[in-house]
Amino acid sequence: MSAPEVIPVLYSLLEVDVTMHTLLISTLRHERLVAERDREIAAIHKNRGPSIDKAAIEKAVYESQIETYCRAHPQEMEEGKKSVQLSNGLMGLRTGPPALEPLNKQWTWEKIEAKLRELWKKKFFHAPKPPGIDKAKLKKGLNKDQLKECGLKLESSESFYLELNRLAAPAPLEYEAAAQ
Repeated sequence: MSAPEVIPVLYSLLEVDVTMHTLLISTLRHERLVAERDREIAAIHKNRGPSIDKAAIEKAVYESQIETYCRAHPQEMEEGKKSVQLSNGLMGLRTGPPALEPLNKQWTWEKIEAKLRELWKKKFFHAPKPPGIDKAKLKKGLNKDQLKECGLKLESSESFYLELNRLAAPAPLEYEAAAQ
């Protein structure tokens, strides 16, 4: 939006009143233009919405099929890797850093905290705030058996990933034209 470089000064109530009328006209024009734009956007959403929703559902179904296959067939991964490169993309599983989790349902975080205090006092707690468990320090400072004694275990989760080879884009465009 461009504004005048120098804003004229008003010197009388009559000039203020005339300018207020001009402001009213500008405000109404602005509101009309915004309403027209919003109606056009709503029409576009109404027109394109169903096909966009359908494409999003199809995409989710295909991704789910590929993830299910990937998890069910680990032998298909490249040797020493958890991924496989195909002509249209890469799929695989990423292992995140191990997270501390309660050993089983009998261990709550309150029980774990009490056991840690019993065995190691304040060693594995943050300070100076109200002391909470310092999970990073626990992961480094205790072995598997010590963690188990406190009701904890290290659990690494695998997340699926998919990277499409976008250089292969002309084929889907041809498929889309044939599908319609």
